[in-house]
Amino acid sequence: MKRSAALVLLALASCISRKGSGDGPTDPSASIFEPTNIVQVSVTMAPADWDELRLQGRSLSDIFGGPCLAGPFPSPFTYFPATVTIDGETVTNVAVRKKGFLGSLDEIRPSLKIKFDEYVPGREFHGLERLTLNNCKQDPAYIRQALAYQAFARAGIIAPRCNFAHVTVNGTDFGIFANVESVDTEFLRRRYFDDRGNLYAATLSDFRASWVNMFEKKTNDTNPDRSDLDAVVTALNAPDATVLDALAPVIDVEQFLTYWATEILIAHWDGSTNNNNNFFVYHDPVSGQFKYMPWGTDGVMERNRPLPTATQPLSVYAKSALARRLYLLPSTQVRYLDKLRSLLDTAWNETSILAEIDRMQALITPIADPTGAKGLAAQIDTVRTFVTTRRSDILTELAGGAPAWTQPLPDPPCFDFLGTISGTFTTTYGTLGAADPFATGTGTIVNGAVVYSAIGATCGPNTDPFNPGAMTQVIGLRSDGTLDVVVILVNPALFVAGATVSLDWGAGFAGIWNFNPTTGIATMTGFIFNGTVTFNQAGAVNGAPVSGSFQGEVLDLGL
Repeated sequence: MKRSAALVLLALASCISRKGSGDGPTDPSASIFEPTNIVQVSVTMAPADWDELRLQGRSLSDIFGGPCLAGPFPSPFTYFPATVTIDGETVTNVAVRKKGFLGSLDEIRPSLKIKFDEYVPGREFHGLERLTLNNCKQDPAYIRQALAYQAFARAGIIAPRCNFAHVTVNGTDFGIFANVESVDTEFLRRRYFDDRGNLYAATLSDFRASWVNMFEKKTNDTNPDRSDLDAVVTALNAPDATVLDALAPVIDVEQFLTYWATEILIAHWDGSTNNNNNFFVYHDPVSGQFKYMPWGTDGVMERNRPLPTATQPLSVYAKSALARRLYLLPSTQVRYLDKLRSLLDTAWNETSILAEIDRMQALITPIADPTGAKGLAAQIDTVRTFVTTRRSDILTELAGGAPAWTQPLPDPPCFDFLGTISGTFTTTYGTLGAADPFATGTGTIVNGAVVYSAIGATCGPNTDPFNPGAMTQVIGLRSDGTLDVVVILVNPALFVAGATVSLDWGAGFAGIWNFNPTTGIATMTGFIFNGTVTFNQAGAVNGAPVSGSFQGEVLDLGL
Protein backbone atom coordinates (compact mmCIF):
# COMPACT_ATOMS: atom_id res chain seq x y z
CA MET A 1 0.00 0.00 0.00
CA LYS A 2 1.14 3.54 -0.54
CA ARG A 3 2.31 4.90 2.76
CA SER A 4 2.89 8.58 2.28
CA ALA A 5 0.37 11.10 3.21
CA ALA A 6 -0.03 12.72 6.55
CA LEU A 7 0.43 16.49 6.62
CA VAL A 8 3.10 16.19 4.92
CA LEU A 9 0.33 14.20 6.06
CA LEU A 10 0.93 14.61 7.73
CA ALA A 11 14.91 -7.83 -3.69
CA LEU A 12 20.38 -11.70 -5.19
CA ALA A 13 19.56 -14.80 -4.46
CA SER A 14 22.56 -16.76 -5.30
CA CYS A 15 19.24 -17.85 -4.42
CA ILE A 16 20.54 -20.87 -2.72
CA SER A 17 18.38 -23.86 -3.46
CA ARG A 18 18.18 -27.18 -1.70
CA LYS A 19 20.65 -29.89 -2.67
CA GLY A 20 19.58 -31.66 -5.79
CA SER A 21 17.16 -28.93 -6.76
CA GLY A 22 18.29 -28.74 -10.35
CA ASP A 23 20.53 -25.68 -10.36
CA GLY A 24 23.77 -27.62 -10.53
CA PRO A 25 26.42 -27.57 -13.28
CA THR A 26 24.27 -29.64 -15.67
CA ASP A 27 21.33 -27.27 -15.43
CA PRO A 28 21.24 -25.16 -18.63
CA SER A 29 19.52 -22.31 -16.75
CA ALA A 30 22.34 -21.99 -14.19
CA SER A 31 24.14 -19.27 -16.14
CA ILE A 32 20.99 -17.12 -16.23
CA PHE A 33 20.94 -17.03 -12.43
CA GLU A 34 24.69 -16.92 -11.78
CA PRO A 35 25.00 -14.68 -8.70
CA THR A 36 27.95 -12.71 -10.04
CA ASN A 37 26.31 -12.07 -13.40
CA ILE A 38 24.16 -9.08 -14.26
CA VAL A 39 22.09 -10.49 -17.10
CA GLN A 40 22.04 -8.10 -20.04
CA VAL A 41 18.52 -7.99 -21.50
CA SER A 42 17.75 -5.90 -24.57
CA VAL A 43 14.15 -5.83 -25.84
CA THR A 44 13.22 -4.51 -29.29
CA MET A 45 9.57 -4.17 -30.24
CA ALA A 46 7.26 -1.88 -32.20
CA PRO A 47 7.15 1.50 -30.39
CA ALA A 48 3.36 1.51 -30.53
CA ASP A 49 3.29 -1.91 -28.88
CA TRP A 50 5.65 -0.72 -26.15
CA ASP A 51 3.46 2.28 -25.44
CA GLU A 52 0.38 0.08 -25.24
CA LEU A 53 2.18 -2.44 -23.02
CA ARG A 54 3.50 0.04 -20.49
CA LEU A 55 0.14 1.83 -20.17
CA GLN A 56 -1.81 -1.32 -19.41
CA GLY A 57 -2.78 -1.60 -15.77
CA ARG A 58 -5.41 -2.14 -13.14
CA SER A 59 -6.87 -0.09 -10.33
CA LEU A 60 -8.05 -1.11 -6.91
CA SER A 61 -11.61 -0.41 -7.97
CA ASP A 62 -11.18 -2.92 -10.81
CA ILE A 63 -10.17 -5.50 -8.24
CA PHE A 64 -12.35 -4.80 -5.25
CA GLY A 65 -15.24 -2.94 -6.78
CA GLY A 66 -16.99 -5.99 -8.21
CA PRO A 67 -17.95 -9.33 -6.64
CA CYS A 68 -15.76 -9.58 -3.57
CA LEU A 69 -13.24 -12.45 -3.52
CA ALA A 70 -15.25 -14.34 -6.13
CA GLY A 71 -12.16 -15.63 -7.89
CA PRO A 72 -8.65 -14.76 -9.09
CA PHE A 73 -8.30 -11.26 -10.47
CA PRO A 74 -8.28 -11.26 -14.27
CA SER A 75 -5.03 -10.09 -15.81
CA PRO A 76 -5.21 -6.82 -17.75
CA PHE A 77 -1.92 -7.56 -19.51
CA THR A 78 -1.46 -8.93 -23.01
CA TYR A 79 1.61 -10.24 -24.81
CA PHE A 80 3.32 -8.37 -27.64
CA PRO A 81 5.89 -9.75 -30.13
CA ALA A 82 9.49 -8.73 -29.65
CA THR A 83 13.09 -9.62 -30.30
CA VAL A 84 15.14 -10.15 -27.16
CA THR A 85 18.90 -10.32 -26.76
CA ILE A 86 20.11 -11.94 -23.54
CA ASP A 87 23.82 -11.85 -22.75
CA GLY A 88 24.53 -11.55 -26.45
CA GLU A 89 22.14 -14.30 -27.63
CA THR A 90 19.28 -13.03 -29.80
CA VAL A 91 15.89 -14.72 -29.82
CA THR A 92 13.25 -13.54 -32.27
CA ASN A 93 9.47 -13.84 -32.09
CA VAL A 94 9.23 -13.93 -28.31
CA ALA A 95 6.33 -12.57 -26.26
CA VAL A 96 6.65 -9.71 -23.77
CA ARG A 97 4.04 -8.36 -21.38
CA LYS A 98 3.79 -6.12 -18.37
CA LYS A 99 3.48 -7.71 -14.94
CA GLY A 100 2.55 -6.67 -11.43
CA PHE A 101 -0.41 -6.48 -9.11
CA LEU A 102 -0.59 -2.94 -7.70
CA GLY A 103 2.41 -1.61 -5.81
CA SER A 104 4.93 -2.45 -8.53
CA LEU A 105 2.88 -1.16 -11.46
CA ASP A 106 4.64 1.57 -13.41
CA GLU A 107 3.81 3.19 -16.74
CA ILE A 108 7.36 4.35 -17.39
CA ARG A 109 9.50 1.45 -16.17
CA PRO A 110 7.22 -1.59 -15.93
CA SER A 111 8.09 -5.02 -14.64
CA LEU A 112 8.19 -7.50 -17.51
CA LYS A 113 7.45 -11.13 -18.29
CA ILE A 114 9.28 -12.59 -21.30
CA LYS A 115 7.82 -15.82 -22.67
CA PHE A 116 9.83 -17.84 -25.17
CA ASP A 117 7.20 -20.43 -26.14
CA GLU A 118 4.14 -18.21 -26.64
CA TYR A 119 4.56 -18.05 -30.43
CA VAL A 120 6.92 -21.02 -30.87
CA PRO A 121 5.46 -23.95 -28.90
CA GLY A 122 7.99 -25.92 -26.90
CA ARG A 123 10.82 -23.41 -27.29
CA GLU A 124 13.04 -22.74 -24.29
CA PHE A 125 15.97 -20.46 -23.62
CA HIS A 126 18.66 -22.18 -21.57
CA GLY A 127 16.00 -24.51 -20.21
CA LEU A 128 13.61 -21.68 -19.33
CA GLU A 129 10.14 -21.04 -20.71
CA ARG A 130 10.12 -17.46 -19.46
CA LEU A 131 11.97 -14.70 -17.64
CA THR A 132 10.51 -12.60 -14.84
CA LEU A 133 12.04 -9.13 -14.57
CA ASN A 134 10.90 -7.07 -11.58
CA ASN A 135 11.40 -3.31 -11.59
CA CYS A 136 12.14 -3.05 -7.82
CA LYS A 137 9.77 -0.09 -7.61
CA GLN A 138 9.01 -0.91 -3.98
CA ASP A 139 12.65 -1.52 -3.13
CA PRO A 140 14.92 1.49 -3.71
CA ALA A 141 17.83 -0.63 -2.46
CA TYR A 142 17.24 -3.18 -5.29
CA ILE A 143 18.60 -6.09 -3.23
CA ARG A 144 15.72 -7.11 -0.97
CA GLN A 145 14.16 -9.73 -3.24
CA ALA A 146 17.46 -11.49 -3.72
CA LEU A 147 18.30 -11.48 -0.02
CA ALA A 148 14.82 -12.73 0.88
CA TYR A 149 14.94 -15.71 -1.47
CA GLN A 150 18.36 -16.57 -0.07
CA ALA A 151 16.92 -16.52 3.45
CA PHE A 152 14.10 -18.90 2.50
CA ALA A 153 16.56 -21.24 0.79
CA ARG A 154 18.91 -21.27 3.78
CA ALA A 155 15.93 -22.23 5.92
CA GLY A 156 15.28 -25.21 3.63
CA ILE A 157 12.31 -23.76 1.75
CA ILE A 158 12.23 -24.25 -2.00
CA ALA A 159 12.53 -20.73 -3.41
CA PRO A 160 13.17 -19.05 -6.77
CA ARG A 161 16.70 -18.27 -7.80
CA CYS A 162 17.41 -14.72 -8.77
CA ASN A 163 20.12 -12.28 -9.60
CA PHE A 164 20.10 -8.92 -11.37
CA ALA A 165 19.33 -7.87 -14.92
CA HIS A 166 20.26 -4.72 -16.82
CA VAL A 167 17.27 -3.98 -19.04
CA THR A 168 16.96 -1.81 -22.13
CA VAL A 169 13.88 -1.44 -24.33
CA ASN A 170 14.17 0.05 -27.82
CA GLY A 171 17.47 1.59 -26.80
CA THR A 172 16.19 3.21 -23.60
CA ASP A 173 18.20 2.17 -20.55
CA PHE A 174 15.93 1.20 -17.65
CA GLY A 175 18.70 0.15 -15.32
CA ILE A 176 18.71 -2.66 -12.76
CA PHE A 177 15.87 -5.15 -12.40
CA ALA A 178 15.59 -8.27 -10.26
CA ASN A 179 15.79 -11.39 -12.42
CA VAL A 180 13.59 -13.87 -10.54
CA GLU A 181 13.16 -17.50 -11.49
CA SER A 182 9.61 -18.03 -12.75
CA VAL A 183 7.51 -20.51 -10.77
CA ASP A 184 6.04 -22.74 -13.46
CA THR A 185 6.12 -26.36 -14.62
CA GLU A 186 9.84 -26.11 -15.44
CA PHE A 187 10.45 -24.86 -11.89
CA LEU A 188 8.47 -27.76 -10.45
CA ARG A 189 10.47 -30.26 -12.46
CA ARG A 190 13.73 -28.70 -11.31
CA ARG A 191 12.78 -28.44 -7.64
CA TYR A 192 10.27 -31.19 -6.94
CA PHE A 193 11.23 -33.51 -9.81
CA ASP A 194 7.50 -33.92 -10.37
CA ASP A 195 5.21 -31.34 -11.98
CA ARG A 196 1.95 -33.32 -11.86
CA GLY A 197 0.55 -31.54 -8.81
CA ASN A 198 -1.61 -28.45 -8.67
CA LEU A 199 0.31 -25.19 -8.32
CA TYR A 200 -1.64 -22.20 -7.05
CA ALA A 201 -0.61 -18.55 -6.99
CA ALA A 202 -1.94 -16.67 -3.99
CA THR A 203 -2.96 -13.03 -4.23
CA LEU A 204 -5.16 -12.02 -1.30
CA SER A 205 -5.89 -15.71 -0.82
CA ASP A 206 -6.54 -17.75 2.30
CA PHE A 207 -7.77 -21.17 3.37
CA ARG A 208 -11.16 -19.83 4.38
CA ALA A 209 -14.40 -20.65 2.60
CA SER A 210 -14.92 -16.98 1.75
CA TRP A 211 -11.35 -16.52 0.44
CA VAL A 212 -10.33 -19.87 -1.05
CA ASN A 213 -11.62 -19.05 -4.53
CA MET A 214 -8.87 -16.44 -4.83
CA PHE A 215 -6.16 -19.09 -5.29
CA GLU A 216 -5.24 -19.06 -8.99
CA LYS A 217 -4.56 -22.46 -10.50
CA LYS A 218 -1.34 -22.25 -12.55
CA THR A 219 -0.96 -25.92 -13.57
CA ASN A 220 -3.60 -28.44 -14.62
CA ASP A 221 -5.71 -25.34 -15.20
CA THR A 222 -8.07 -27.03 -17.64
CA ASN A 223 -9.21 -29.32 -14.82
CA PRO A 224 -11.74 -27.43 -12.67
CA ASP A 225 -11.20 -29.71 -9.65
CA ARG A 226 -10.06 -27.67 -6.63
CA SER A 227 -10.97 -30.18 -3.97
CA ASP A 228 -7.41 -30.17 -2.66
CA LEU A 229 -7.92 -26.58 -1.51
CA ASP A 230 -11.31 -27.37 -0.02
CA ALA A 231 -9.76 -30.20 1.99
CA VAL A 232 -7.51 -27.71 3.78
CA VAL A 233 -10.46 -25.44 4.56
CA THR A 234 -12.31 -28.40 6.04
CA ALA A 235 -9.30 -29.52 8.09
CA LEU A 236 -8.83 -26.06 9.58
CA ASN A 237 -12.39 -26.19 10.89
CA ALA A 238 -11.77 -29.35 12.91
CA PRO A 239 -11.91 -29.12 16.73
CA ASP A 240 -8.74 -28.16 18.58
CA ALA A 241 -8.20 -31.73 19.77
CA THR A 242 -8.11 -33.12 16.22
CA VAL A 243 -7.10 -30.23 13.98
CA LEU A 244 -3.44 -31.30 13.70
CA ASP A 245 -4.49 -34.82 12.75
CA ALA A 246 -6.88 -33.33 10.19
CA LEU A 247 -4.19 -31.09 8.73
CA ALA A 248 -1.44 -33.71 8.55
CA PRO A 249 -2.57 -35.38 5.31
CA VAL A 250 -3.20 -32.08 3.47
CA ILE A 251 -0.57 -29.59 4.72
CA ASP A 252 3.09 -30.13 5.52
CA VAL A 253 2.77 -28.38 8.88
CA GLU A 254 6.46 -28.59 9.71
CA GLN A 255 7.37 -27.03 6.37
CA PHE A 256 4.80 -24.30 6.94
CA LEU A 257 6.21 -23.52 10.39
CA THR A 258 9.62 -23.00 8.76
CA TYR A 259 8.10 -20.89 6.00
CA TRP A 260 6.18 -18.81 8.54
CA ALA A 261 9.21 -18.23 10.76
CA THR A 262 11.24 -17.17 7.73
CA GLU A 263 8.62 -14.59 6.79
CA ILE A 264 9.14 -13.19 10.29
CA LEU A 265 12.94 -13.26 10.03
CA ILE A 266 12.84 -11.04 6.95
CA ALA A 267 9.72 -9.08 8.02
CA HIS A 268 7.74 -10.03 4.92
CA TRP A 269 4.78 -7.87 5.89
CA ASP A 270 3.08 -8.33 2.50
CA GLY A 271 3.37 -12.11 2.54
CA SER A 272 1.22 -15.08 3.45
CA THR A 273 0.89 -14.83 7.21
CA ASN A 274 0.46 -11.06 7.53
CA ASN A 275 -1.37 -10.05 4.38
CA ASN A 276 -2.60 -13.28 2.73
CA ASN A 277 -0.57 -12.29 -0.30
CA ASN A 278 2.51 -13.08 -2.41
CA PHE A 279 3.05 -16.82 -2.14
CA PHE A 280 2.55 -20.10 -3.95
CA VAL A 281 1.23 -23.40 -2.65
CA TYR A 282 2.05 -26.66 -4.43
CA HIS A 283 0.07 -29.85 -3.89
CA ASP A 284 3.04 -32.20 -3.96
CA PRO A 285 1.90 -35.39 -5.71
CA VAL A 286 4.48 -37.44 -3.79
CA SER A 287 3.45 -36.50 -0.25
CA GLY A 288 -0.10 -35.43 -1.05
CA GLN A 289 0.50 -32.32 1.07
CA PHE A 290 0.54 -28.63 0.21
CA LYS A 291 3.90 -26.89 0.53
CA TYR A 292 4.49 -23.14 0.61
CA MET A 293 6.84 -21.17 -1.63
CA PRO A 294 7.67 -17.43 -1.48
CA TRP A 295 6.98 -14.75 -4.05
CA GLY A 296 6.84 -10.95 -4.26
CA THR A 297 9.53 -10.31 -1.67
CA ASP A 298 10.34 -6.68 -2.46
CA GLY A 299 8.66 -5.44 0.74
CA VAL A 300 10.99 -7.06 3.26
CA MET A 301 13.84 -6.16 5.61
CA GLU A 302 12.40 -2.82 6.68
CA ARG A 303 11.93 -1.82 10.30
CA ASN A 304 9.19 0.76 9.71
CA ARG A 305 6.79 -0.58 7.12
CA PRO A 306 3.06 0.10 7.64
CA LEU A 307 2.33 -3.53 8.46
CA PRO A 308 2.52 -4.81 11.14
CA THR A 309 0.87 -2.06 13.11
CA ALA A 310 2.36 -0.59 16.26
CA THR A 311 0.09 -2.81 18.37
CA GLN A 312 1.03 -6.03 16.59
CA PRO A 313 3.94 -8.20 17.70
CA LEU A 314 6.94 -8.12 15.39
CA SER A 315 7.81 -11.79 16.06
CA VAL A 316 4.38 -13.13 15.02
CA TYR A 317 2.20 -12.66 11.97
CA ALA A 318 -1.05 -14.63 12.30
CA LYS A 319 -3.51 -13.02 9.90
CA SER A 320 -3.95 -16.12 7.77
CA ALA A 321 -6.33 -18.87 8.84
CA LEU A 322 -3.56 -21.47 9.07
CA ALA A 323 -1.10 -19.30 11.00
CA ARG A 324 -3.73 -18.04 13.43
CA ARG A 325 -5.11 -21.51 14.12
CA LEU A 326 -1.64 -22.92 14.76
CA TYR A 327 -0.55 -20.01 16.94
CA LEU A 328 -3.62 -20.25 19.14
CA LEU A 329 -2.91 -23.96 19.76
CA PRO A 330 -0.44 -24.12 22.67
CA SER A 331 1.55 -27.03 21.19
CA THR A 332 2.09 -25.49 17.77
CA GLN A 333 2.68 -22.04 19.26
CA VAL A 334 5.66 -23.54 21.09
CA ARG A 335 6.82 -25.29 17.92
CA TYR A 336 6.58 -22.06 15.93
CA LEU A 337 8.55 -20.01 18.47
CA ASP A 338 11.17 -22.75 18.76
CA LYS A 339 11.46 -22.75 14.97
CA LEU A 340 11.96 -18.98 14.94
CA ARG A 341 14.73 -19.19 17.54
CA SER A 342 16.31 -22.09 15.66
CA LEU A 343 16.37 -20.21 12.36
CA LEU A 344 18.08 -17.27 14.04
CA ASP A 345 20.92 -19.70 14.78
CA THR A 346 20.95 -21.63 11.51
CA ALA A 347 19.72 -19.28 8.78
CA TRP A 348 20.55 -15.80 10.04
CA ASN A 349 24.30 -15.33 10.02
CA GLU A 350 24.74 -11.58 10.09
CA THR A 351 28.36 -11.71 8.98
CA SER A 352 27.62 -13.69 5.83
CA ILE A 353 24.48 -11.70 5.02
CA LEU A 354 26.34 -8.41 5.37
CA ALA A 355 29.11 -9.74 3.14
CA GLU A 356 26.48 -10.63 0.54
CA ILE A 357 25.04 -7.13 0.78
CA ASP A 358 28.51 -5.69 0.19
CA ARG A 359 28.97 -7.94 -2.84
CA MET A 360 25.61 -6.98 -4.33
CA GLN A 361 26.21 -3.28 -3.76
CA ALA A 362 29.56 -3.41 -5.54
CA LEU A 363 27.98 -5.35 -8.40
CA ILE A 364 24.96 -3.12 -9.11
CA THR A 365 26.17 0.38 -8.17
CA PRO A 366 27.98 1.10 -11.47
CA ILE A 367 24.63 0.66 -13.26
CA ALA A 368 22.05 1.58 -10.61
CA ASP A 369 23.73 4.69 -9.19
CA PRO A 370 27.16 5.40 -10.70
CA THR A 371 27.36 8.98 -9.42
CA GLY A 372 25.69 8.42 -6.06
CA ALA A 373 23.02 10.98 -6.87
CA LYS A 374 20.17 8.50 -6.36
CA GLY A 375 21.17 7.70 -2.79
CA LEU A 376 21.54 3.95 -3.38
CA ALA A 377 24.20 3.61 -0.69
CA ALA A 378 21.92 5.10 1.94
CA GLN A 379 19.07 2.80 0.90
CA ILE A 380 21.30 -0.25 1.14
CA ASP A 381 22.41 0.92 4.57
CA THR A 382 18.79 0.63 5.75
CA VAL A 383 18.94 -3.05 4.81
CA ARG A 384 22.18 -3.44 6.75
CA THR A 385 20.54 -1.85 9.78
CA PHE A 386 17.69 -4.33 9.57
CA VAL A 387 20.09 -7.27 9.36
CA THR A 388 22.17 -6.14 12.34
CA THR A 389 19.16 -5.42 14.56
CA ARG A 390 16.71 -8.17 13.64
CA ARG A 391 18.07 -10.76 16.08
CA SER A 392 17.92 -8.45 19.07
CA ASP A 393 14.51 -7.10 18.07
CA ILE A 394 13.03 -10.59 18.00
CA LEU A 395 14.78 -12.00 21.06
CA THR A 396 13.96 -8.93 23.13
CA GLU A 397 10.29 -9.40 22.39
CA LEU A 398 10.40 -13.15 23.04
CA ALA A 399 12.17 -12.60 26.35
CA GLY A 400 8.84 -11.36 27.67
CA GLY A 401 7.18 -14.67 26.83
CA ALA A 402 5.07 -15.77 23.91
CA PRO A 403 3.49 -12.66 22.37
CA ALA A 404 -0.27 -12.59 22.67
CA TRP A 405 -2.29 -12.68 19.47
CA THR A 406 -5.77 -11.24 19.92
CA GLN A 407 -6.55 -9.96 16.43
CA PRO A 408 -9.40 -11.59 14.51
CA LEU A 409 -8.89 -12.74 10.96
CA PRO A 410 -9.06 -9.76 8.58
CA ASP A 411 -12.28 -8.95 6.81
CA PRO A 412 -12.41 -9.28 3.03
CA PRO A 413 -10.65 -6.30 1.41
CA CYS A 414 -13.62 -5.07 -0.56
CA PHE A 415 -14.53 -1.53 -1.52
CA ASP A 416 -17.58 0.45 -0.53
CA PHE A 417 -18.51 3.32 -2.83
CA LEU A 418 -18.64 6.55 -0.79
CA GLY A 419 -19.32 9.12 -3.48
CA THR A 420 -17.49 11.36 -5.94
CA ILE A 421 -15.01 14.15 -5.45
CA SER A 422 -13.52 16.87 -7.65
CA GLY A 423 -11.56 20.03 -7.24
CA THR A 424 -8.86 22.42 -8.39
CA PHE A 425 -5.53 23.64 -7.04
CA THR A 426 -3.10 26.50 -7.58
CA THR A 427 0.20 26.58 -5.66
CA THR A 428 3.97 26.48 -6.16
CA TYR A 429 6.42 23.60 -6.02
CA GLY A 430 8.42 23.32 -2.80
CA THR A 431 5.56 24.25 -0.46
CA LEU A 432 4.71 20.71 0.69
CA GLY A 433 4.56 20.60 4.47
CA ALA A 434 4.17 24.35 4.90
CA ALA A 435 3.02 25.41 8.36
CA ASP A 436 0.17 27.43 6.84
CA PRO A 437 -1.05 25.69 3.67
CA PHE A 438 -3.74 28.36 3.21
CA ALA A 439 -1.00 30.89 2.57
CA THR A 440 0.78 28.80 -0.06
CA GLY A 441 -2.06 28.11 -2.48
CA THR A 442 -5.76 28.04 -3.21
CA GLY A 443 -8.24 25.60 -4.63
CA THR A 444 -11.67 24.07 -4.53
CA ILE A 445 -13.04 20.76 -3.24
CA VAL A 446 -16.47 19.40 -4.13
CA ASN A 447 -16.97 16.56 -1.66
CA GLY A 448 -20.65 15.75 -1.27
CA ALA A 449 -22.38 18.14 1.12
CA VAL A 450 -19.20 19.15 2.99
CA VAL A 451 -18.70 22.91 3.23
CA TYR A 452 -15.15 24.24 3.65
CA SER A 453 -14.47 27.66 5.14
CA ALA A 454 -10.99 27.84 3.61
CA ILE A 455 -9.02 25.85 1.06
CA GLY A 456 -5.27 25.82 0.53
CA ALA A 457 -2.83 23.86 -1.58
CA THR A 458 0.80 22.71 -1.43
CA CYS A 459 3.11 20.73 -3.68
CA GLY A 460 6.57 19.23 -3.55
CA PRO A 461 8.66 16.06 -3.71
CA ASN A 462 7.52 13.04 -1.75
CA THR A 463 10.31 12.12 0.64
CA ASP A 464 9.31 8.47 0.95
CA PRO A 465 11.91 6.54 -1.13
CA PHE A 466 9.46 3.69 -1.67
CA ASN A 467 6.98 5.98 -3.38
CA PRO A 468 8.89 8.76 -5.12
CA GLY A 469 7.00 11.36 -7.05
CA ALA A 470 5.44 14.79 -7.01
CA MET A 471 2.86 15.19 -4.27
CA THR A 472 0.06 17.76 -4.40
CA GLN A 473 -2.15 18.36 -1.39
CA VAL A 474 -5.44 20.25 -1.44
CA ILE A 475 -6.49 21.12 2.13
CA GLY A 476 -10.02 22.04 3.19
CA LEU A 477 -10.89 23.48 6.63
CA ARG A 478 -14.11 21.96 8.01
CA SER A 479 -16.47 23.68 10.46
CA ASP A 480 -15.27 21.43 13.28
CA GLY A 481 -11.70 22.66 12.86
CA THR A 482 -10.38 19.48 11.27
CA LEU A 483 -8.77 19.39 7.84
CA ASP A 484 -9.71 17.26 4.87
CA VAL A 485 -6.55 16.66 2.88
CA VAL A 486 -6.69 15.39 -0.69
CA VAL A 487 -3.30 13.82 -1.42
CA ILE A 488 -2.30 13.26 -5.06
CA LEU A 489 0.98 11.50 -5.88
CA VAL A 490 2.13 11.08 -9.48
CA ASN A 491 5.08 9.52 -11.22
CA PRO A 492 7.84 12.15 -11.55
CA ALA A 493 8.03 11.65 -15.31
CA LEU A 494 4.34 12.54 -15.65
CA PHE A 495 4.49 15.71 -13.55
CA VAL A 496 4.53 18.07 -16.53
CA ALA A 497 2.29 20.84 -17.82
CA GLY A 498 -0.55 19.50 -19.93
CA ALA A 499 -0.39 15.97 -18.52
CA THR A 500 -3.52 14.09 -17.51
CA VAL A 501 -2.68 11.19 -15.20
CA SER A 502 -4.99 8.33 -14.25
CA LEU A 503 -5.60 7.90 -10.54
CA ASP A 504 -5.26 4.14 -10.65
CA TRP A 505 -2.48 3.31 -8.18
CA GLY A 506 0.04 2.97 -11.00
CA ALA A 507 0.94 6.33 -12.54
CA GLY A 508 -1.12 8.27 -10.02
CA PHE A 509 -2.34 7.62 -6.49
CA ALA A 510 -4.86 9.70 -4.55
CA GLY A 511 -6.66 9.52 -1.25
CA ILE A 512 -8.42 11.65 1.35
CA TRP A 513 -7.33 12.03 4.95
CA ASN A 514 -8.96 13.89 7.80
CA PHE A 515 -6.41 15.55 10.05
CA ASN A 516 -7.16 16.75 13.57
CA PRO A 517 -4.69 19.55 14.47
CA THR A 518 -5.51 19.18 18.17
CA THR A 519 -4.67 15.50 18.46
CA GLY A 520 -2.23 15.34 15.56
CA ILE A 521 -4.05 12.24 14.27
CA ALA A 522 -4.65 11.72 10.55
CA THR A 523 -7.29 9.20 9.51
CA MET A 524 -7.71 7.99 5.98
CA THR A 525 -11.30 8.37 4.87
CA GLY A 526 -11.09 7.01 1.34
CA PHE A 527 -9.12 6.18 -1.79
CA ILE A 528 -9.75 8.10 -5.01
CA PHE A 529 -9.99 5.89 -8.10
CA ASN A 530 -11.58 5.86 -11.53
CA GLY A 531 -10.41 9.43 -11.87
CA THR A 532 -7.72 11.71 -13.21
CA VAL A 533 -5.54 14.63 -12.27
CA THR A 534 -4.70 17.22 -14.93
CA PHE A 535 -1.79 19.64 -14.57
CA ASN A 536 -2.21 22.95 -16.34
CA GLN A 537 1.12 24.05 -14.88
CA ALA A 538 3.82 21.88 -13.36
CA GLY A 539 7.53 21.97 -12.67
CA ALA A 540 9.73 20.13 -10.17
CA VAL A 541 11.73 23.22 -9.24
CA ASN A 542 11.09 25.20 -6.09
CA GLY A 543 8.90 28.19 -6.89
CA ALA A 544 7.56 26.73 -10.13
CA PRO A 545 3.80 27.32 -10.54
CA VAL A 546 1.60 24.25 -10.16
CA SER A 547 -2.09 24.27 -11.05
CA GLY A 548 -4.72 21.87 -12.26
CA SER A 549 -7.79 19.85 -11.40
CA PHE A 550 -8.76 16.40 -10.19
CA GLN A 551 -11.84 14.17 -10.13
CA GLY A 552 -12.73 10.63 -9.21
CA GLU A 553 -14.71 8.21 -7.08
CA VAL A 554 -14.14 7.87 -3.35
CA LEU A 555 -13.89 4.26 -2.23
CA ASP A 556 -13.41 2.76 1.22
CA LEU A 557 -11.29 -0.38 1.45
CA GLY A 558 -12.03 -0.91 5.13
CA LEU A 559 -8.39 -1.38 6.13
